[in-house]
Amino acid sequence: MIAALLLLADATPTLAVPPAVFADATISGAAPTLSWPRGTRLSVGEADGEIVARFDRPLPPRAIEGFRVAAGDALEDLRWNDDSLVLRAAPGWDMRWRRSPDTLTVEFAPPPVVVTASPEDPGALEADVALVEAEAAAGYPGRARRRAAALAATRREDRRLARLASDTALADGDLFHAADGYRALAADDPVARRALATAPGTVAASIVARDGGDLSQVEAGARADVAIDARWSVGAGLRHVATRIADTDDAGSTVVDASVGIALEGAARLQVLLSSAIDSDVTGGGARLTAGSAEAQLRAIVVFHMPDFSTGVQALRGGHLSRAGAGGTYRLSPDWVVQADTGWNRYGLDGANDAADTIVLAGGVDYLLRRGSPSVGIGYRVEAEYVRRLARDALGVALIPLATRENHTVQGVVSGSMGAVQLTGQAGYTVDRFGGDGPTAGIGVNAPIGDGWRIDGGGGVTSVSRPGFSGTQVYGRAQVTRGLGRGR
Repeated sequence: MIAALLLLADATPTLAVPPAVFADATISGAAPTLSWPRGTRLSVGEADGEIVARFDRPLPPRAIEGFRVAAGDALEDLRWNDDSLVLRAAPGWDMRWRRSPDTLTVEFAPPPVVVTASPEDPGALEADVALVEAEAAAGYPGRARRRAAALAATRREDRRLARLASDTALADGDLFHAADGYRALAADDPVARRALATAPGTVAASIVARDGGDLSQVEAGARADVAIDARWSVGAGLRHVATRIADTDDAGSTVVDASVGIALEGAARLQVLLSSAIDSDVTGGGARLTAGSAEAQLRAIVVFHMPDFSTGVQALRGGHLSRAGAGGTYRLSPDWVVQADTGWNRYGLDGANDAADTIVLAGGVDYLLRRGSPSVGIGYRVEAEYVRRLARDALGVALIPLATRENHTVQGVVSGSMGAVQLTGQAGYTVDRFGGDGPTAGIGVNAPIGDGWRIDGGGGVTSVSRPGFSGTQVYGRAQVTRGLGRGR
């Protein structure tokens, strides 16, 4: 992840615990040492066999790397951000530390020695809280949530821990339980009010437009999603897709969508899907499964005969798609995230259910260069579809004119906030191994309005070829969402 750590000025170090995150490292003598600029407020503690440091001034990545090198095989894990750091020794190693006003020295030696802090020790509690904050800031919301929930369960009267548990539930995507926690605390800050407004459900109106090559499409729709309880949710929507092909043919299709969501054990969720195109009587369904939090997630999808208008001929002749796929995302470290998905697609038309078969692949690697606002990252993406079979008519013409494509994109991403408004921009370059290349760039905005409203939008240019769209395309999207709750 990101350690874009800065140089610090002056302030006297103290044992008071500030917020959480990482430190800078140089080698001092035989033991690896993290050295902060003079005047840094530094506190250090232990929690669950890990050393947790909190400080008010970040340090450069080279210092962290120096500590890694000095520790060698003795270090199993090192996570940090701009104000906290967590490290853990490798199995079979003992870890002892010494703190001076602005340095932390860690000595590693086997065999392991287990030291347990008293649960009543205020320093141990602060270290536990710092560890939760560091996990969340370093991109591990699931791990942070589990730690926060365990802490809150041991001190049910502690409102700060209850709030921490709710905040980490929200970061982990569990809006329902986060809102329950905020309600129990009578929380009245903007974050809590927005969660309370959105938790019962949302209604949204959206529009998406794309133009490239001989095809242009505009899709407009409305959708409502309602949470029945902590486990069940339902949703329904209506959308209209307008397609223009080579400035000569126009087609329009109206689709009704419905879904039922079920929260399973752990962090798994199953969504049952149903869609029907009113104009062509094409109806299909399927299921989507996700398991795990953002730092380690598996996903799978199986759908059959779902309305699909990816290509011009599908828009004209009642197109549909069947798909089976699986993939996952894994955070290798606070800096690195990898993801990959693969699957099988079958494209069909009214009267031709097996017009084309393809294998699809999507994946990427992201590296965070700087944390904070703005955050800066770089990434690589591959997005490919390999045609395995094309059905043809009596004249030998493919029923759906698909071509194999393999897009490779390198891009930079910058994200920052202006008050509550989040802005994201990305720019890069795409090369298709089977022909074609060009720029890829876009900007997005997410703006909460009051407690219950939110506006999302964006647009740009992309050279990632896709079914029906070859070469460079321009696109735009906008969505207005309203929470169904009161926000209090």
